[in-house]
Amino acid sequence: MSDIGLIGVGYIGKLFVERLCGAGYSLTVFDVDNEQVKYALDRGATAVTSPNEVGEVADVILIAVPGSSEVEETMESESGLLEVLDDDKLVIDVTTTHPEISIKYEKRCADRGARFIEAPITGAAPRRGYQMMIGGTNENYKEAVDILDVICHDHIRVGEIGKGTIFKLGLQMRYAGQNALDAEIVEYARDNGVDPKLFNDFFGMDIWEQYFTGDFSQDIEGMGGFSIWNKDIGYARDVAHRNGTALPINNVVHEAYKATMRQTDENKGHAASLIKYWQLLNNSR
Repeated sequence: MSDIGLIGVGYIGKLFVERLCGAGYSLTVFDVDNEQVKYALDRGATAVTSPNEVGEVADVILIAVPGSSEVEETMESESGLLEVLDDDKLVIDVTTTHPEISIKYEKRCADRGARFIEAPITGAAPRRGYQMMIGGTNENYKEAVDILDVICHDHIRVGEIGKGTIFKLGLQMRYAGQNALDAEIVEYARDNGVDPKLFNDFFGMDIWEQYFTGDFSQDIEGMGGFSIWNKDIGYARDVAHRNGTALPINNVVHEAYKATMRQTDENKGHAASLIKYWQLLNNSR
């Protein structure tokens, strides 16, 4: 059984801790937050003080950090992971980053004889559970299957490196766009004297309850759904710009998210706070 390393014990990292420790794997973790580390220690993991220490003891290293810049820091800082990789190591990056980050580190890992796949994860798809979208060579994917089977409910290899992230960003575009539209519909009804709850009660729609209550508190630990979508659709726009792909609707949605970011704080980061944007436009609150 492989020794597993985990860099990042946030919302997703905790899921991995539960599953890996529960399956009997030897798990070594690193996180900049001592409280997160304590969570892992309490469940049987071992802690170290830097990413390269994780790489020294683990055969398979999972990276679960907020975004592109954090992956770069994890890999290339003075105590980063890259310098300790060799041909016995497999890196699985579950972070949703810019696709170019995955492309860069697959090559940097290969230069050291190590293997790398991207494996962005979602827990909000129409399917129940957590699913991963894999980018990388088929050979590297097969090497990772046993671990992937433990840490998620299902996974699929989308294609070569970068393609898994592009697929995930498309999923995020759908989430963000649907919820932006729902926010606009709710405020349209409310501003014109109709109870928006009827969309759910009568038609069986699945508009978030927070749109009705105004509770914009975080629903997940860390960046929160609001910040994640703002980040990820920004990545999607950048990919589209580079490749000449037209995304007119996505661009409007992203502008709405950016405008709403200015009206929230770190304690009110839930994506449902997007409704504030439509309220402000209508001077209704």
